[in-house]
Amino acid sequence: MTSAAQTLQQGMNLHRAGRLAEAEKAYAQVPQGAPEFVDALHLSGVIALQRGNPQGAVNLITRAVQMRADVPAIHSNLAEAYRALGRLNDAVAHCRAALNLDPKFHSCRVNLALALAAQGNLSEAEKELRRAIDAQPENALAHNNLANVLRMQRKPDEALAALRTACRLEPTNAEFLSNLGQMLVEDGDIEEALTRLANAVKLNPALPAARNNYGNALREAGRLDEAQQQYDEALKLNPQLAITHNNLGQLCQERADFQQAERWYQQSLQLDPRAARTAANYASLLAELDRQAEAENLYAQAVQVDPRCAEAHIGIAGAHQRAGRLEKALAHYQHAEAADPRLPALYVGRGTVYSQQGDFTAAEKEIRRALAIDPDVPGAWEQLVTMRKAKLPAQDLHGLQTAMQRAAPRLQHRMQSFHFALGSYSDATGDYETAARQFALGNAQQQQGHESRGLAYSAQDHTRYVDQLMRVFDAAHMQRTGGWGNDSDIPVFILGLPRSGTTLVEQVLASHPRLFGADELRFARDSFESLPQVTGAADRWQAVAALTRQHVQQVAQTHLQRLRDLAPDKDRISDKMPENYLHIGLILTLFPNARIIHLRRDLRDVATSCWNTHFGQIRWANTQPNITSHFRNYWRVMQHWRNVLPGRFHEVRYEDMVEDLETHARALVRFCNLEWDDRCLEFHKTERAVRTASLGQVREPLYKRSVQRYRNYEPWHGEWFMQLNQIQNTPA
Repeated sequence: MTSAAQTLQQGMNLHRAGRLAEAEKAYAQVPQGAPEFVDALHLSGVIALQRGNPQGAVNLITRAVQMRADVPAIHSNLAEAYRALGRLNDAVAHCRAALNLDPKFHSCRVNLALALAAQGNLSEAEKELRRAIDAQPENALAHNNLANVLRMQRKPDEALAALRTACRLEPTNAEFLSNLGQMLVEDGDIEEALTRLANAVKLNPALPAARNNYGNALREAGRLDEAQQQYDEALKLNPQLAITHNNLGQLCQERADFQQAERWYQQSLQLDPRAARTAANYASLLAELDRQAEAENLYAQAVQVDPRCAEAHIGIAGAHQRAGRLEKALAHYQHAEAADPRLPALYVGRGTVYSQQGDFTAAEKEIRRALAIDPDVPGAWEQLVTMRKAKLPAQDLHGLQTAMQRAAPRLQHRMQSFHFALGSYSDATGDYETAARQFALGNAQQQQGHESRGLAYSAQDHTRYVDQLMRVFDAAHMQRTGGWGNDSDIPVFILGLPRSGTTLVEQVLASHPRLFGADELRFARDSFESLPQVTGAADRWQAVAALTRQHVQQVAQTHLQRLRDLAPDKDRISDKMPENYLHIGLILTLFPNARIIHLRRDLRDVATSCWNTHFGQIRWANTQPNITSHFRNYWRVMQHWRNVLPGRFHEVRYEDMVEDLETHARALVRFCNLEWDDRCLEFHKTERAVRTASLGQVREPLYKRSVQRYRNYEPWHGEWFMQLNQIQNTPA
């Protein structure tokens, strides 16, 4: 053996032993003129790749290829260096060159599949891996990589089977065990996932992916402190691991530590800006913080990066749903299902849409699909109870109670849906003591959530707001702006407190063929918020004083056009946003001919209904003092409008309407300057979307069981009811 061959062999022995620096020195001593030089050059490039220097590897191995283009291994390793650089076309080309030289070079075929998968050519990648497995059924790496490709193709069952095969072939391979454990987490088999991942960490404590995936399993099991320990260990091993930053964001979000969650998500996206799932998770946090516009933008970015990001489609669907664009919401839920049919949130969301459309059979089917995937989803149980009430089957009640017990350790900060669900069932079945206790727990937890997000309602701030509102929209303002507004008689505003009967009234009127019920719109609030921009004033209050006829006409026209776009062929369009009672002064400034219908209801019944309802957006309904303060401000601002704008709105008591529907329905239709139509008495047959908490009630004929409902709760809320009664007995 020549000295050059001996030197090369010495370097190869050191290389196999992992002594890379010594091997590199040995390779460097092989003379350029020797036949062995090309191998030394090639293997030096392999060392560069092992050390994380793919460009150096490309430089060295390219020289080797130029000297010996007929060696498959050189092409294969050059392909790996190119793949590490992200030059996927070059990687594929050199893999194919190696396979042309040696079609049985199956380890290279596995590498080719990785490059094809990185290009997004998943079907070709799968084909190459299956060819490798057909030739070498015991190739555990090929099975592992096939699982990854199948997972990317949303074939979870096949991927899981491939990973089990890889782990059977190499039961001590920590990487394979880690991958299997993560797949089991995604499949919902947390118990086996914990076993597999604990073993992976034991076999290779320095493997960051195993630590990360073990953290995921522990998080799903509700063992959040242990999960954080594993994530922390993963970042010690690899501080640039973007997915672990994302997972810590999710963990902090579950803990309601929203500031820390946002920091982790931002860091994750800095490390991997194209991680669509991370963007969707961050968007869910922003939505939870009521930063809806930011959330919607981020969801859109996620879908742009990855059109198959199911979580982003679900988020976009939710935004469409809140805006009443139900068909668009359904389209995005369909995209989500095509991308990943294992997400309970898509079925819960789609079930809500079907409920809003009045198709409760389809809605229940969707909810049960969600519970079949994960029987502990709080929102699914709440929806099911809302639909079935006292008719909830006994096995479902048992399922709800069992889910509450299982979920409590890991979903403590999200238990409010369970409490409201059990409260609603208990209320419907007459167990008012249990209902009172469950509603109190649900409200306390929701209030705690508002406070942790910095979104808690301030009764003092709202009182100051109402004070200023009454000062600005006074008789002098109405006299000054009289006649400036748009004279359209299209707008109909149905307003009052939530749960006062606004949905019922709109359903009655929307049964008239000439009136379109638009449900709850933000248009009046948007018009008010636009005043500073329109007038150039510093804030809304100064803007009201600065209004001119031109300003009023401009804002009114924008508002009217938005209404008109909803139903171009209708003579009347109703907006039943309850809180518009605050904007009566602005509404009549913009539309002096607008119809305003004010619903009044016994405040004790309204308060009971609000307390027993799990609102998504209303933040004042989770403590009884806040409800009392809010109602007091409502009562006095309505008295202000009666004084400033006498006779300008139609008032109807909910109790009177329930007692004599026809008389009051005819009066409402007449007030809207429409001819009578008998369909208004059969409002429950009218097919239209209803997005509020009353969506089930308007599908039924009128009933009287909601009148004096508060009496069921007098043993627990008697003193509170006395305070509310004092408010409504204040002269109006």
